[in-house]
Amino acid sequence: MEETRHKLLSDMGFSQKAISILDQKINMGTMENPSITEQHQGSCGDILFLSLKIENDMILDAQYEYIGCAGLQSCASALTMMIKKKSLEEALKYSVDDIINFLEGIPHQKYECAEIARDTLQKAVKNWEEGALKVL
Repeated sequence: MEETRHKLLSDMGFSQKAISILDQKINMGTMENPSITEQHQGSCGDILFLSLKIENDMILDAQYEYIGCAGLQSCASALTMMIKKKSLEEALKYSVDDIINFLEGIPHQKYECAEIARDTLQKAVKNWEEGALKVL
């Protein structure tokens, strides 16, 4: 990422950790044969597609795709990093604040992005548990 972009993101309020995660695009991409894929759209219009591989109520892998801003990308990456190798029960305990704290800070106006990430996970787990095994 260009130095100018780093400075702009930093000036907006993204932590160095969040910027590093943005640079690396951690867990961004299409998952082959997910157990479930869920999407959720925030009131801002951003959309997150979350794919999970689940076995014995354990999240083995998590990947995402998105349509939106850097805030959503950083929050989705953070969420996928946090939930891998966690039980569904453990993963559902993560809050918006947990995602923001994991990133060590994002701009206040991007907190909705953490909500989108959390809400998408909650929808995916709910549908998984209800047996609605849908793949988009």
